[in-house]
Amino acid sequence: MRILFVYTDLNVRGGAKSYHFGIGMLSAMLKRHGHETQLHYIFGHYDLAALTRTIATWQPDVLAFSAVSPQFSYVQRIFRDLQPFKPFTILGGQHATLEPLCLEQTPGLDAICIGEGDYPLLELVQTLERREQPDQIANLWIKRKDGTIARNPSRPFHDNLDDLPFADVDPFDYQAIIDSDFKTALFMFSRGCPYNCTFCSNHVLRKMQPGKYVRFRGVSSCLAEIRDVVSRYRVKALYFNDDCFTAKHDFVTEFCQAYKAEFSLPFDINARPETLNNEICDMLKDAGCRRVCIGVENGSEEFRREVLGRNHTNAQIEAGFAACRRAGLKTKSFNIVGFPFETPAIHQETVNLNARMNPDSVIIGIFEPYPGTKLADVCLKEGFIEPTQAGSEFVGRTDTVLNMPQFSRKQILHCFRTFASNVYRRQSLHKAVFLRLYYSPYGEPLIRLLKPIKGILRRMTMGV
Repeated sequence: MRILFVYTDLNVRGGAKSYHFGIGMLSAMLKRHGHETQLHYIFGHYDLAALTRTIATWQPDVLAFSAVSPQFSYVQRIFRDLQPFKPFTILGGQHATLEPLCLEQTPGLDAICIGEGDYPLLELVQTLERREQPDQIANLWIKRKDGTIARNPSRPFHDNLDDLPFADVDPFDYQAIIDSDFKTALFMFSRGCPYNCTFCSNHVLRKMQPGKYVRFRGVSSCLAEIRDVVSRYRVKALYFNDDCFTAKHDFVTEFCQAYKAEFSLPFDINARPETLNNEICDMLKDAGCRRVCIGVENGSEEFRREVLGRNHTNAQIEAGFAACRRAGLKTKSFNIVGFPFETPAIHQETVNLNARMNPDSVIIGIFEPYPGTKLADVCLKEGFIEPTQAGSEFVGRTDTVLNMPQFSRKQILHCFRTFASNVYRRQSLHKAVFLRLYYSPYGEPLIRLLKPIKGILRRMTMGV
């Protein structure tokens, strides 16, 4: 059968094309079993005519959409503008899992997948190919012809990731994606995150299926995938985009030893600060790690613990950054502003913590209340957000849908725009000035205007 994946990637900061790991994994599974896949990537601007042409020309049997919550409004718009669809339609991804009622709210949508979809989507396609009713497949909610919905239970998480094929990059313009990210290829070697931050979807996703949530692939499988990609594409660096690459000490040890024996390409990782120490950082540096990206999110210990569900101390955060610096690793700090109950004074603690640590680069985003998460529920309970506001369209993580008496939208936007410059104003004037412009209302056109020299600017502001 023919499966057309539809991926909307609209109104995102920076304007760079992106790779979708979920679609890549699903496409690989379908191809393994003899089915054909293709991708229609809606990037830059909403273009229905192009999607209509793709459907008419390729004539897929299944239209498979994937969306995070900020992109779901575009999926709904496609259904409003283009239905009825002849192919069977299904939506997967985080939004369908976190907000399954979207099936009832989207006329023309035939099914959703709750949780991981490798085998559920394959079984759906196989069932449709046999011309049988697909209303008893675990993890799928199916809209029957009479309008009722079959809400099937979830199967356990697939425990052995090495059984699964490597994520398929062929449907994407993968070399263009690599080129747009400074010749960097993306990989993901694990599923799940061991932590339960209240603003993140992981604490909800882990409850959607029984079984072990955090799983790592074997090192030999990871190296084989790297070998495959770097043999087919022009690559200068790698980014292992796992939620927390350092969550499993044994994996890090084995991976670093095996990687440095075969590859010399520099790589970047994501890590939690409490998983970093001198031993781990020295091991990463010796293997070729270039940069560690660390989630700080907020600088107040009490606020992190009470509101965000993050229990590490500022001393642990600073120690993690210091261990990276001693090992010669570059660092990037991830931060968020505009949380419920946050105040300008609490945000200033985030500025102060980052200024003390002086990471090589900082990232700031504005809090988004993802449906189904603990903090989204808090926002609704406290009246900080109207339910109808959740679908507001603006560039993600650059504005707020919250209306809070102690932290106004005007104050949140000011903190967002000045955060990076305030962190660096005593350490690096050129960084502070550039980042003040980057996070200003003129940041998006500035990024596009300076695209020819983005490599120089990156080295100047990020050190890599």
